[in-house]
Amino acid sequence: MKTKGVTLYYVTAFWAVLTLAIGLYYLFSGTTTTADVKVRAANSATSVEIGSWDPGDAKILNLRGKPVVIWRRDKDEMARALAQFDPTIPLEDWSEAINSGALERGLEPEAFANVEWFIASPISTAGPGCIVQKKAGDFDGFFDPCAGVHYDMLGRPQKGPTNINLKAPARTIDPDGQRVTISLFGLPATR
Repeated sequence: MKTKGVTLYYVTAFWAVLTLAIGLYYLFSGTTTTADVKVRAANSATSVEIGSWDPGDAKILNLRGKPVVIWRRDKDEMARALAQFDPTIPLEDWSEAINSGALERGLEPEAFANVEWFIASPISTAGPGCIVQKKAGDFDGFFDPCAGVHYDMLGRPQKGPTNINLKAPARTIDPDGQRVTISLFGLPATR
């Protein structure tokens, strides 16, 4: 026959083990990825067909509720963007390098694609979240009509009440130049 003290010992040990097991279950289940994070991660990148775009085309697309501007610069726009990036080199030198093909031959394909294609979020960084106008403003880049901010062709503010660049997402252009995959993670959504 078991004594009262031994029975109490077994009941206490059982409840301690059960409490420990439940605690460990909730500890480890709390560190797993939740369904909303899994959905966000699965929807964090999207692919856009760009093979038919002509040089000079600039479009604002709504990708899963997030506006993204994609601008395929023509040769003149590429030269002006590079001149804004490095003003120590004259615009004529940039134009000559682009028109002769020297720039394309001198850069890696991905680097040249970054010169030709500009991809950014067109949501204003200066305040109320307006959509900026593409190919506008004093610097031929973007213009925020709500805050009066003028951005250059690289999405950098040049005049107005902000010093924050337009948000450029991570992107990968296929080697054949037909598709671009854009990461939407961290981009602001429309309201």
